[in-house]
Amino acid sequence: MTDRKENSTNAINEKTLQQFCNASKTLALFSGRWKLSILFKLLEQDTNYSEFKILLPQVSDRTLAKQLKELQLDGLIQKDRSKTASVYSLTDKSHQLKPLLAALSGFNNDHP
Repeated sequence: MTDRKENSTNAINEKTLQQFCNASKTLALFSGRWKLSILFKLLEQDTNYSEFKILLPQVSDRTLAKQLKELQLDGLIQKDRSKTASVYSLTDKSHQLKPLLAALSGFNNDHP
């Protein structure tokens, strides 16, 4: 999900590529500077917004909220509201991505 105008050349090219290549469609789910960091943290444990702010102090509130919302809309994370705080967790869909995320994480170690 991006902020591009729907009829811009970049948006049209991205849509065409994702229709042509399922891998591109999957990788687009991770597009966004902080999405992989968010997903890797949620692989370890469910996390609330305040904990994300501590773990990722460089990210602005606006950007963090946007990235979390996009991950929710793409069905990769869910937000559970309790009396004290909203807690984010992985969905069943995102649990299927664990092998891919592990491969991405280990790739640089295997190929210096």
